[in-house]
Amino acid sequence: MTEEQAIVAAELTQEANDVGQLAPMLERAGKNRETLEIETPIESCSADAGYFSEANLEAADPAGPELFIATVREKKEREAEREARAPRGPIPRAATAKERMERKLRMERKLRMERKLRTKRGKAIYKKRARTVEPVFGQIKGRVDRFMRLGFSACQSEWSLLCATHNLLKLWRSGRFQSG
Repeated sequence: MTEEQAIVAAELTQEANDVGQLAPMLERAGKNRETLEIETPIESCSADAGYFSEANLEAADPAGPELFIATVREKKEREAEREARAPRGPIPRAATAKERMERKLRMERKLRMERKLRTKRGKAIYKKRARTVEPVFGQIKGRVDRFMRLGFSACQSEWSLLCATHNLLKLWRSGRFQSG
């Protein structure tokens, strides 16, 4: 999604959650940029906690886009987690050295992401989600509340059409699409 609420990549999935969708969507967005010959790179990507996972942080391309992913779902959970005391007691004896190191790395990555989201820049970038991504779903659901066709591939093509229609309406309403 762009700041103008244009959809840059859309895919339907039957997965129960979004955690496995971040890398495919970033890849699709990159391919769409190439297809449209857009040279401006995608600088950042904001995602809600449904996309937060160790695998997504590991798979992130160091060259970008820079990720801003919430680590917990609700604001109250984030505040409670910040105020919570660190776990007490030793790491379980049964843990291998490798498991201990992996656990430490996971915690460090999560803490780095939380810290990044608390910076002025992180707050500003993540806050844009509320006025870019979320309204688009509301606008589409305001026009269509269920798929009209049956079968996954039929629904995928319908979703693609809905997203393309959304983008055309945004373009037309912006005044950038003027008839000759």
